[in-house]
Amino acid sequence: MGHFGDTAPPGLADCAAELADCRYLLVMPVPWYQAADGSIWLDDLWYRDLLRHLDYLRDLTVLAPRLPLASQAGMVRVDMPAGLRFLDLPWGRSVRQGLLKAPSTQAAAVRAVRQADIVHSGVAGWPFAPGFFVNPVAVKLRRPLIIVVESAFWRLAGVGPHGLAARMRARVTEGFARWSVRRATLSIFTHEGYRKSLVRGADVPSMVTPASWIDAGDVLDEATASETWERKGAKVRVLLAARLTAGKGVAVLLEALAMAGDLSLAVDVIGDGPLRGAVAEAAARLGPERLRLLDPVPYGPPFLTLLRGYHAALVPSITDEQPRVLYDAAAQAVPVLASDTEGHREQVDQGVTGLRFAPGDAAALLAALRQAAADPAGLRRMGMTARSRALGQTHQAMHLVRARKLASIWSERRKAKGV
Repeated sequence: MGHFGDTAPPGLADCAAELADCRYLLVMPVPWYQAADGSIWLDDLWYRDLLRHLDYLRDLTVLAPRLPLASQAGMVRVDMPAGLRFLDLPWGRSVRQGLLKAPSTQAAAVRAVRQADIVHSGVAGWPFAPGFFVNPVAVKLRRPLIIVVESAFWRLAGVGPHGLAARMRARVTEGFARWSVRRATLSIFTHEGYRKSLVRGADVPSMVTPASWIDAGDVLDEATASETWERKGAKVRVLLAARLTAGKGVAVLLEALAMAGDLSLAVDVIGDGPLRGAVAEAAARLGPERLRLLDPVPYGPPFLTLLRGYHAALVPSITDEQPRVLYDAAAQAVPVLASDTEGHREQVDQGVTGLRFAPGDAAALLAALRQAAADPAGLRRMGMTARSRALGQTHQAMHLVRARKLASIWSERRKAKGV
């Protein structure tokens, strides 16, 4: 099977044909679950991503921790097509357990890599990254290594204080991430900031694809998007949907609202986390016309339906991640008010698809809220622009870009072997 011609970019079917004889190993820190009857179950979002991999991979092995299925809530039973298999990566829930299981984890990594043609791995995880065991083996056995960096949660955010263990973990993981990137056949990052900080000028193959989970059917058509804006109330309401932690900027929001004065804007918050109690206390003090704490809703149609009723989504994170809510909001023609971090900057175009403000700065956040409250027409314009851009930022589009690159890598490898 030859390489693709230059007349037209290959589609998923072309990529699948090129990769048909490639044994692809997908290494994940996220567990898979096995029921008593032997059936395999995945978290709903993990399953959605697996389906996109199966659009172009015919021989796919998933190496990840296996856990017994305790409940089917939020889980999906995997329809096992020919060529899909799951392997257990022995894992511990603590550093001590991880160290005790390290020999069996390493053995499982070696067996899996030996049977693979391409290895897809990462650089982080808890208590130890699967990549710690897999990546060096792939390099030693000369398997093409694909490194994907979707977040850098090991990095220290905020002013601290940060304990010794956290500082050591951040330093070791950052060093290992750079080591892996410099030895990978291809590194894939969700935003340019990760590429710059981990590649650091090295001449290594890399690409940036967004962390989008929206499907093409999730993006509102223009007429429906216009109708949703007509139904929104006169008072501007914004939604913060996130895990309620310091890293998500929750404390910064509460500080801003405490000094908001006569701000004619309301904020709704959904999510769980250690700061949920603090949000509940602030909501009781400020009243529902300023702040409400709502019950979480499942990700998917229920969440998107909720989101489209707001004038803007609020993302005040102080970390450098790129949360999927940026793309969820765009799909619903909702602009984003976001902190000016590397993870947000590429998606939130200032004054075009949303507003950015200095991260961790309550006064700057409040200024953005005041600007939003004073210009609902501007919010509508930015939301509609974000919607049009979302059409090219779907989960499927992300995987098509990856599939084309993988097909090219595999074709070149087969040529080198004279196949």
